[in-house]
Amino acid sequence: MVTPMKMSNLIVDARLTEPPSEVSVFRDVSMYASVFLDLSVLVQCSRQDADLYWYWLRNRGAFDFVDDIVEPNEESGILLSCLRGNIAVKDLKAETLNFVIHQLIRIAG
Repeated sequence: MVTPMKMSNLIVDARLTEPPSEVSVFRDVSMYASVFLDLSVLVQCSRQDADLYWYWLRNRGAFDFVDDIVEPNEESGILLSCLRGNIAVKDLKAETLNFVIHQLIRIAG
């Protein structure tokens, strides 16, 4: 019997950390994924934008639960994106937080 492989990464499209998304909601999602679902949280962006996102998140206290910044298609896992992915949302706001958490539990839990 083949058991499904457990996803071990949450890959977040870096654009979901920019306004109009709320950085605090990104931090909540990354904390939940890391602490309660034991996922490695990866922020996905182009190599040329990696430093920009690193400073953006670090200066806003949102890098605590991020394990790395990766390029698109560099890692596999649960993709949280504004375009397409396992979980697709327009932005990360208080209004979408419950939806994202429930989807993470459904997929990774």
